[in-house]
Amino acid sequence: MKPQSRKEPTKKNASKSTKWVPPRGIRFIPLPAAPLKPFGVQWWIEGRRKTKGFPSLEARETFARSLAGDVKSIGVAAYRLNESEAKAWRAFTAQIDGTPLDDVLRCWQRHGKPSVALTVSEAIASYTAAKRTEGVDEGSIAHYGPIFDRFEAFAGKRDVSTISREDIHDFMSKQADAPSDTRKTRFARIRALFNWLSDEEKISGSPFKGMKTPKVKTKPVVILTLAQTKALFERNTEGEIDQSRRETMGRLALEAFAGLRHDSAGQIIESEIHPDGLRIPAAKIKTQQDQFIEGLPANLYPWLKWSNPKEWAMTQRQYLEAKTDAFTRANIPHPRNCLRKGFASYHVAAFKNKALTALIMCHSSAKLLEKTYRGAATEADGKEVFAIMPPKDIPKK
Repeated sequence: MKPQSRKEPTKKNASKSTKWVPPRGIRFIPLPAAPLKPFGVQWWIEGRRKTKGFPSLEARETFARSLAGDVKSIGVAAYRLNESEAKAWRAFTAQIDGTPLDDVLRCWQRHGKPSVALTVSEAIASYTAAKRTEGVDEGSIAHYGPIFDRFEAFAGKRDVSTISREDIHDFMSKQADAPSDTRKTRFARIRALFNWLSDEEKISGSPFKGMKTPKVKTKPVVILTLAQTKALFERNTEGEIDQSRRETMGRLALEAFAGLRHDSAGQIIESEIHPDGLRIPAAKIKTQQDQFIEGLPANLYPWLKWSNPKEWAMTQRQYLEAKTDAFTRANIPHPRNCLRKGFASYHVAAFKNKALTALIMCHSSAKLLEKTYRGAATEADGKEVFAIMPPKDIPKK
């Protein structure tokens, strides 16, 4: 068979068989995220990439060929502006009043994205609402209130984005008369507010960046002495005792002999008291995590049994009032958190097991506990505290 000769492609059929390839600086890309215009063209203008999508291959190629013509004729890619872009550009150049664009860029890089106008009051309301959404308890949120009120009174109705580092220094200087731990708390809470605003991009950056927390002077732990602790439990169990007094002493025992905070002790109910420990729900404890506290001193359980938890009926507020009355009746001072602090001090001294003490108090580690409470009480006093027992019989008048 005679071999067939191959025909050279003519100009006509060559154009049909050759796929057009855009010149350097222009390329075709898929745009899967834009289903209505999935065929993309990408090009560069002064180092900045631009992209445009088209509904069909034909429309894309038509645009790319036009773009290539611009490149060929003027040496740069598509300095076209549509009508809206042209209006925006003219308005922008009028606003900067001839300022070189490099200067405008440096200013933007230094100060970041402009924030939306937001007053200090509005910022605090947004932050508080966010904390509630995150599950922060109302007790903690109420604790924020006076701190934010103080800062709002200082800042007035200013835009929160205008608060500077100098303003923060000025605010803190006005806290000089407050105790050092109070100053630290106020600093930390306002810093948390501004850090949150920055994270949420409501301001371009926090004025607290790089600022150091005020140092807190270490104070000696203030606890009840052994004699005062005995007086609190002995003088409140003299004479005829009603169920309200019994309940008060049972809840005081939870503070003094189990190390509970007063808010936890004031909310616990009979079903949360077990023979081998206490079940504290997340809503009733500062850690906001369910806790089962075990390894408690033996004298706690007789006090709980004597106080008859099945009949407990006090609200937390009623317990705090009854607790104040108990200290008054015993004629002893009532330093803040003295029973919980006393528990830590006497427990470390009596049992020499700081890990167990930290576990009972729901501390994350024993380091802080040892630094704060070690040496605040003697071993002998600690053993006597945890030997305080309820009366065997209730004396009558």
